[in-house]
Amino acid sequence: MCLRKNFIMKIAIKTILFDLDGTLIDSELCAATVMKDCFEQWGIQLLPQDVTYITGRTWELTSRYLFSKYSFPLSQDLARSELITRYRQALETNVQIVPGSVQAVESLAQKFPLGLVSGSCRSDILSVLKKLGIQKHFQIILGAEDYPHSKPAPDGYLKAIQTLQADPQSCLVFEDSQAGIASARAANLWVVAITSTNHFQQDQSQAHAQIQDLSEISPQWVQDLSFD
Repeated sequence: MCLRKNFIMKIAIKTILFDLDGTLIDSELCAATVMKDCFEQWGIQLLPQDVTYITGRTWELTSRYLFSKYSFPLSQDLARSELITRYRQALETNVQIVPGSVQAVESLAQKFPLGLVSGSCRSDILSVLKKLGIQKHFQIILGAEDYPHSKPAPDGYLKAIQTLQADPQSCLVFEDSQAGIASARAANLWVVAITSTNHFQQDQSQAHAQIQDLSEISPQWVQDLSFD
């Protein structure tokens, strides 16, 4: 595992938060493929910078951004509904699990309170967590409808740490997207970025550390974090 450390102090982590898409499951490529196919059907060619921008953001924010940029042959509500339906169908048949994610959640839950903050809809989150068999390990699960402003705003992470009564400086976040990293940093949390799911050259440089996946993550790994 490649770990880049640029911390300047040793911290005692007491709470751990996870993103979902691109962190526990490798779904960003699936979502991009669905969007590309739908947009081609509607006569629209998405640009690479469009995919980079929308990665890590909610369907609501994504559709708002794209509708402000392109002319669609159908309403925004219908387009968003079709995108979400196709995405859910794709996930049902092909959920790609980030290596080590299930084991990491199971082991960390024995030592730390866990939370999940995602830009996906709550129903989609719960469906994925049920498939992975790890829903019971999270003390709080927040979806797009549970906080007012999407990542990169800090709202979701702020709500999670407030609910868990956690000290931001003792809270570690696993993220992948530029928007998600910015969200966690804005909430003054420590952030570790997953690199293996970074299919669209997201800027992960603002994360405090980078790791390939979650295959080596354990309570001991967290306790051994030393930054200099």
